[in-house]
Amino acid sequence: MWFAASVNDRDLKTALLQARDIRQLELQRALDRASAQGAAAVITISTNVPGQEKHQPGLTRLLHGAEQSLPEAIGLERLFTGRDLLGPWHVAASRASPLDAKRAAVAIETDFPAGRLLDLDVYRLDGAQIDRAALGLPPRVCLICLEPARECILLQRHAVAELRARVNALLQPFVPSPARCLPHLLATNLVRGAHLELDLTPKPGLVDRHDSGSHTDLTHEGMRASADLLPRYFDGILRCFREQSPLEDFVQAGIDAESRMIRTIHSNAHRGFIFLSGLVLMAACEVDGRIPLLRPAISDLATRFFARHAPSDSHGAGIRNRHALGGIRAEAQQGLPAVFEHGWPRYREALEAGWGTEHASFYLMAILMQRVEDTTAVRRCGLAGLAHLRTDGARLQRLLEQGQAPEPTLAALNAEYRQMGLTMGGVADCMALTFALQGAAS
Repeated sequence: MWFAASVNDRDLKTALLQARDIRQLELQRALDRASAQGAAAVITISTNVPGQEKHQPGLTRLLHGAEQSLPEAIGLERLFTGRDLLGPWHVAASRASPLDAKRAAVAIETDFPAGRLLDLDVYRLDGAQIDRAALGLPPRVCLICLEPARECILLQRHAVAELRARVNALLQPFVPSPARCLPHLLATNLVRGAHLELDLTPKPGLVDRHDSGSHTDLTHEGMRASADLLPRYFDGILRCFREQSPLEDFVQAGIDAESRMIRTIHSNAHRGFIFLSGLVLMAACEVDGRIPLLRPAISDLATRFFARHAPSDSHGAGIRNRHALGGIRAEAQQGLPAVFEHGWPRYREALEAGWGTEHASFYLMAILMQRVEDTTAVRRCGLAGLAHLRTDGARLQRLLEQGQAPEPTLAALNAEYRQMGLTMGGVADCMALTFALQGAAS
């Protein structure tokens, strides 16, 4: 395991170096174009985020704000925009002098807190970079303290967790925050979310439009028929809430939904999703769709449910006890952190950054593969199966952040997962929930 981790680290470092080389080539092309257009300077607008996670929620808005502020001061024409493992970035030409352009860039980097996460580098047309020293300014200070940033990096003065917390705090004002998720809209979108997850293709080990993945007992047609049964379940939950029914009636609505599924397709297609989607819809009813209150309500409902109805002889319970995993139970009692803290924010960020819906969906899957304690994977392939999901999710994330097409890799993973019998039902359920929340949120 240590050797594999070291190889992955070396692969990542190699990929980061390649990304820097490609950026240098794009910069040279921009310098040539700017010179032909009569510009005086070129500016690269990129991010300065410590650690491996360079695509944080909020960065797209931060970059857009910086780019919008610069033209007012020096006038810009964008020459290139892209994304890679280093994060999103733009290249623009300016007719202002290099020194004036640098003054405007430094003002944006220093005049508001989140500017510390920006790198606005200015170049003369001969490729020479204008640094802060050219303006008589000291080096940039550290994210955490007032010492020079370069010094803190070299000496590793600050823990990764401390740096990550600071980055998250600086980006929080730039993270889109939906306020409302009305229950009747959520019910409709929960059905749509199940269909979107099913149709996303290819997915390793899961049923999709191409094949049945590692599920020999399921088909795309059968899964679609199962999803088509969900509106009756959600109508039942909404009715229970209107009638102020006890928790047992909500539980019975879920039991009835499972029974309809088994009777219709003679297999378990959406059992996990029936539980999680019902939990989320019930919580939305309790808080009148107010998203800031949704997670605590989910956590409270899950705690109440498991206090009364926790099966001790289920496959999931056995796996959780055997391997000391939290699984779906812990995920629900914590208010679905895989969805609300990781999956949904990254999915929103990808969509806002202009990613196509399909690639943003694959990105969501990559994030969830690294976060969900998927007991279906453990039941099929042990803890090694869960580790497989983590590694493959990180690999898929890097691929998408590099702007590469993921489909060939996903198809190869699907063939591998089918041979192993590996699947990831928990990831699929959380994907469907995320699609639903995104569709219903306002």
